[in-house]
Amino acid sequence: MFLRELYESVRQRLDAVARVVSDGDDRAVTAVARSEVPHLIDAVRTLMAEHEPNEIGECPACSRTLWQWQKPWRRPTSPCKPYLAARRALFNETDEPRHALR
Repeated sequence: MFLRELYESVRQRLDAVARVVSDGDDRAVTAVARSEVPHLIDAVRTLMAEHEPNEIGECPACSRTLWQWQKPWRRPTSPCKPYLAARRALFNETDEPRHALR
């Protein structure tokens, strides 16, 4: 039950911030930006720190060597999925392949 409450509290906080940003007046948005954006930045940096590339450029959390005992055929993902997801969200990029047939 603890994990469900943990996940729900994070989702509710993000939803509350998103509601103010999308529906609030300029004063509310400014207040939320000043109070919440530093916390959001810290949260993202904390999550990303676990996925910093090591000396050979692999993410230790996603690396083949870390999971070798579990899936020896698994190749390391490059770039690691959390960094790729953060990049796409921060720069409003899509998941569309560059050379897709249309």
